[in-house]
Amino acid sequence: MSAALVWSLVALGLSARAHAPHHQVDSLTSAAQRLAQAWSRHDFATLTRGAGDILLLLPGGAGTASLRAEQAAEVLRGFTEGTAEVAVELVVARDVDQDRAYVEVQRVFTMRGTAGRRTQTIYFGLRRQGFGYRLHEVRIVG
Repeated sequence: MSAALVWSLVALGLSARAHAPHHQVDSLTSAAQRLAQAWSRHDFATLTRGAGDILLLLPGGAGTASLRAEQAAEVLRGFTEGTAEVAVELVVARDVDQDRAYVEVQRVFTMRGTAGRRTQTIYFGLRRQGFGYRLHEVRIVG
């Protein structure tokens, strides 16, 4: 094998390795944007689609609850009832390790019939599943 061919193969391998993490970030960023968009539309069926059990931690709640996806969607629907989203913005999406990631979203909303704005931070815990991510936790602070 010629030296030029060896160096070409090495360069190709390094190039593929350099692009692999970028692909993961794009995949996580896409998942994060889909979560934020579903929340902004109060489309909790889409937000929880494909999830198994989801751990919910809501402000003022009596502890934690792990619910089936459909149940979690209903609880979130009830939690946001009477609110109107002003803005839902992705703050950060990061891999925690090879199996887990988290997404931080800031929610600005009003209570219907009022002009005052309120802010909450939403943390979505994700688990890697195949080439994508599955929602595992929703924690709301504020």
